Amino acid sequence: MAFTKKLEFGNYTLKFGDRKVLLDLFDEIVMPSFHEMRYVRSLKGKGDYFFLDTKLIVLEASKQSPVLGISGKIVKNTKLKREQIFRPKAGLVEDISELETAPSSTFLLILNTHRLILCKEVQGAPTIQNFQSTSQYFLKKRHKEFIDQQFEEAKSVREENPEKDCVTKKYLLEEYPHPDLRITPLSDKQTLKSFIDRLEHIDRVSIKLLPTNKEDIDNDDFWSDFGRRREEMNSKSAKVDFSNPKEGLDSEKVYEQASAASNLGNSEVKFKGYDSEGDTIRGSNDDFSLTVELDELPRNAESAAKIKYSQFKHLVKSQVIAIPQLAVEVIDKVKDIFGRI
Repeated sequence: MAFTKKLEFGNYTLKFGDRKVLLDLFDEIVMPSFHEMRYVRSLKGKGDYFFLDTKLIVLEASKQSPVLGISGKIVKNTKLKREQIFRPKAGLVEDISELETAPSSTFLLILNTHRLILCKEVQGAPTIQNFQSTSQYFLKKRHKEFIDQQFEEAKSVREENPEKDCVTKKYLLEEYPHPDLRITPLSDKQTLKSFIDRLEHIDRVSIKLLPTNKEDIDNDDFWSDFGRRREEMNSKSAKVDFSNPKEGLDSEKVYEQASAASNLGNSEVKFKGYDSEGDTIRGSNDDFSLTVELDELPRNAESAAKIKYSQFKHLVKSQVIAIPQLAVEVIDKVKDIFGRI
C-alpha cells in the first residue's frame, strides 16, 4: 500500500527570555541553527537527527509585505535491528541483522507568522515532536557558540582598550537568554468537534494560554483580557479550568471555548470525560490536530515548500487556519531580511 503524505501544521513559538523572540536573533542564532548538518543530535540506540537541504526562501516577493520561510528536510539516520525471523518449517530462528535507513520529512517554517508545516516523506519519518526537540537542541548549541563568540570579542576589545567595561558571560546571558522553543499543533475544528461529540459526559476542560511570539491574541474579549492579565502579572502562562464531574459540562459551550482558545495555536487544551460505554477518555491538542492529505509532493525541499505555502494560503482563505495580526516591528524585520537576500 502506498504511503499517504500528509501536511501537519504547528505554531513555532521561540522566545529568548521575556524580551526577545525568533526574529530578534534571526541572523545570530536562528538561521545558523538550521544550516545543513552544522549540528547533529545523537540519541543512543535511536540514531542521529540533522537538517538537510535547508535554505532561506522567498514565498512572496512584495517589497511592502514580503513573506519569507526556511525550507529543508529533517533526517533520522539510524539502523533497523532484528534478532530473529520466522521460517515455515523451523519456526522462530535467531538471525541477527542490521539495515541502515534514513527516513526524512520536509518542512517549511514561515517567518512572518512562525507557522511550521511538516510532511513525512516515508514511513517512520521524523514527527513534529522530533522536529521540536531537534530544533531546540540546535538552537541551544548555536546560542552557546554565540555567547562564547561575544565574550571573546569583548575580551579582545578590552585587551586593546583597558578602559572598556568588562563583559561577563553572566551579563551576556542576561542580554541574550537561553532559547525556549515550543511547537503547538494547529487544531482542526471539525476533528475537535468529532472528538467532543465522542464524549457522553465531560468532567473537566483545562485551557492553558501559552507565551507567544508577540502576536496579538484576537480570539475574543475574554482571551484578550486573559492575555493582558498574564502579561501584567509577568506570568509565562495562564490557565483556567472548567469542571462539573457530577452533571457534566455543556458540550456545545465546551466546543466554542476550546475552538476559540486553540484557534491561533497559542493554547494547550486538555479534556477529561467518558464515552457512551463508560470508558474514560482524555485528550489534548494532538488528538485534534490539523492535517491535509496530498496526492504527491516533490522530493526537492524548496519545491515542496512552495506547494506547502500554497496549501497554507488556501486554508487561511477558507478560515480553516487563523493567523495573527502582525506587529509593525515583525513586518519591518522581515523586510530587512528580504532586502539582504
